[in-house]
Amino acid sequence: MIKVITFDLDDTLWAIGPVIDTANQRMLVWMNTHAPKFSQTFDNKGIDQLRDEVLAAQPELSHDLSATRIALIELGLKRCDYDNAKQLALQAFDVYFAARNDVALYQGTLEQLGALKKKYQIGALTNGNADLAQVGIGHLFDFYFNSAHIGVSKPHPLFFATALTHTGLDAAAFIHIGDHPEHDIAGAQAAGMHTIWMNPDNKPWPQGQQPASEEIQHLDQLCAAVARIHGH
Repeated sequence: MIKVITFDLDDTLWAIGPVIDTANQRMLVWMNTHAPKFSQTFDNKGIDQLRDEVLAAQPELSHDLSATRIALIELGLKRCDYDNAKQLALQAFDVYFAARNDVALYQGTLEQLGALKKKYQIGALTNGNADLAQVGIGHLFDFYFNSAHIGVSKPHPLFFATALTHTGLDAAAFIHIGDHPEHDIAGAQAAGMHTIWMNPDNKPWPQGQQPASEEIQHLDQLCAAVARIHGH
């Protein structure tokens, strides 16, 4: 019997690409006032290059997007010769992070989560760093784990094992919903969970990979997909 529904977040409950672009721009606007040499030196591509430098030097940060972001901002500020780079980096991160959590939920998200919460435990399993309280849906979740908490990223077995340990339930009691065929679907399948592939763009399923239990194109279809798995 299904007792727990877990969700990936980015690109499952909202589109993340536009959010990150906007967050970068809001941070650069803030920098233009408080550290103008940074915004004059680094655009989105430059920010990505700083991230790559940070991860090459500190690969242990690869599972912590917030720590990586703060480190790349500080690196850029130091390159621009700001003596108070650490303090400025934390302030700039606050601006970025507020925008990173200013997401546009996919249609049906609140209704579907609310309906499912009446019957199931609801959890979030994400490689990202979204703050559910800031997003405005924290009250709909019973637990939340991200890669920074666990020290590994999906599809690592420990990620899904953490959710099993937390609930004390067998994997057969879980349905995991996500957009990534490997990180979400294959990772959850390897743990023994049922899966639902969120595929809004109607992408073809990767050849040679076991399909998800169900596939949906929009969240309005979610409760019906869960009911079909539960019925089986």
